[in-house]
Amino acid sequence: MKQLDKVLLEKLVVLLCEGDTAAFNELYYRYKGKIHQFAYRFVRCSETATELTQLVFVRLWKYKHTLDASKDFDAFLLTITRNLVYKEFQRKAKADTYQNELSKQEHTYDPVASFMDLQDYRQLAESAIESLPPQSKKVFKLSREEGASYERISNELNISKNTVHSHMAKSLSHIRQYFKIHTPETVLVWLPVLCTAVINW
Repeated sequence: MKQLDKVLLEKLVVLLCEGDTAAFNELYYRYKGKIHQFAYRFVRCSETATELTQLVFVRLWKYKHTLDASKDFDAFLLTITRNLVYKEFQRKAKADTYQNELSKQEHTYDPVASFMDLQDYRQLAESAIESLPPQSKKVFKLSREEGASYERISNELNISKNTVHSHMAKSLSHIRQYFKIHTPETVLVWLPVLCTAVINW
């Protein structure tokens, strides 16, 4: 997409600082491709890069009041992206460590106990989803349960696609935090599977 004129960019950032959703939407649609491409260079997974892109803009909105229109906005977004990529690498390293530990303990594997653990985690995932705010829960379930596209959810709930993106990013963050509080950190690597499993159970 064509580079934003500096004056226009500063104007949009000023409006964003004031909580202008139209300015946020404009920045989102102009920068989402660039952020996705930047994240993909590191994670080499389109789905992960998409999730990181959503989280970047969730954080942008959360900290909009701290923005300085005179500063380099591109650099600000890329810094947020780099930090999130770094956290993703940390998460992946923990996942690899967990897999290695599982391999070492294969000789003590108890399928009955493991099944019961999975049942517990499914229940925990269901509790995490049920604890979401009503609108976020609707968006999350439509996406995960019915496989609805963001456009369909947008039309069905009469909200913008950007709002759908925001609800999904916040929901995933909330569910991760819920698991982090209620389980050992290593179980977080199973979160995407568990969220799908509890809905299809």
